[in-house]
Amino acid sequence: MNEDRLRKALEELAAPMAQAMGLTLWGVELTGGHGRGVVRVYLDSPGGETGVTVDQCAELSRDLSVALDVEDLIPGSYYLEVSSPGLDRPFFSPRQMLGHEGAEVQVSLRGPVDGRRKYQGRLTAVEPDGFMIEENGQPVRVAWSDVKKAALRYEFPAKGQKA
Repeated sequence: MNEDRLRKALEELAAPMAQAMGLTLWGVELTGGHGRGVVRVYLDSPGGETGVTVDQCAELSRDLSVALDVEDLIPGSYYLEVSSPGLDRPFFSPRQMLGHEGAEVQVSLRGPVDGRRKYQGRLTAVEPDGFMIEENGQPVRVAWSDVKKAALRYEFPAKGQKA
């Protein structure tokens, strides 16, 4: 099973489990390769308002681990990690970027576009198939099909200021 199909199968397995707990599945990330891979499952609360507790992550991890053993989706051994998206929230679709306009984002591309694979700048617009950032005063359009990884870049408040 290729990586995209495996990710989709994992999402289909984990999403109803998260929903039964009153949470939403934010995304699934597969990393590693030879030896022991890592499956990261990110949970969020509806609207992202109340947050996700450690106990909720542990509960889903236990339940999902059993389901993965039964379904035998993942070849070989792997580590399963379940967490909230955190401050440096990864994005798994442009739709998830809505509401984060004006925030700093980091982007890694699958291959070079105009000779570059990495960008960092302010998110200025979100489109169904991509987004716009402003990097060093220059607008950059990024097609979602080119994105390997995109995430918020948390900016700590200046010393003496509240977040």
